[in-house]
Amino acid sequence: MLCREVGFHLAQEFFWWNPSKLPTPAEWVTVRRIRVKDAINCIWWLSRTPWPRASNRRVPSPYSKAMKDLLKNGYSAKLRPSGHDISKQFSIDNGASIPPNLIAIPNTESNSYYLRYCKEHKLNAHPARFPSELPEFFVRMLTDIGDFVLDPFAGSCVTGEVAERLKRKWLCIDLVEDYLKGSLARFKRVEIPSYFQNRKDTEGNFYKIYHPAALWNGTDPESLPVDGGKKRQRTVNKLKKPIQYTTKGLQQQIEWS
Repeated sequence: MLCREVGFHLAQEFFWWNPSKLPTPAEWVTVRRIRVKDAINCIWWLSRTPWPRASNRRVPSPYSKAMKDLLKNGYSAKLRPSGHDISKQFSIDNGASIPPNLIAIPNTESNSYYLRYCKEHKLNAHPARFPSELPEFFVRMLTDIGDFVLDPFAGSCVTGEVAERLKRKWLCIDLVEDYLKGSLARFKRVEIPSYFQNRKDTEGNFYKIYHPAALWNGTDPESLPVDGGKKRQRTVNKLKKPIQYTTKGLQQQIEWS
């Protein structure tokens, strides 16, 4: 609708993966066990023109160990079975890799200055805060110093905090007065998030996700519910015999109730 009726252009879709997100919705994931946990949020990069100002050089990702080995040992330019013709330029060391449209940022805030400030001033903290690295990714990639950043659904004003720190002009709007009052905490704190700027070792900056077949071993442990999980099963304290799943370098014991 935003593209067809309002006239925006969809530059790209992004997906924010929260590695620390709890298994929700709990009723379907942990109780009825008929869905997997919801761990991503969709982000649409919309622009007024087909050619928005942007540069992926501002948000580089560190090279993986495999890529570092490739640059060190060399690579034979050739046509891949997939049809991609890999040229010699693939082995040029650019210092970092181009990031994917999957952004992995854990949301683990539990005792931040913002929450303490809201508690001390008897304000309702915003319940759905996102990590500042998320808007910072796009502010860095899509704006210059002095550009104007608008957040019409500001919440606790994370976007404003990022824009202020990156020397952008900004305006944040929200309908809930408590959220705006609480957002003052983001501009009163002394500490500034450093992320990984001072780290020389970038190997620890990767989040891992297992291959979906990592534990596919043997037969399926239980029959599918005939009603598709419509009827909520009664929890049984007695456990059946545990099923042992074994893969290379990984062992996990799953007990089925």
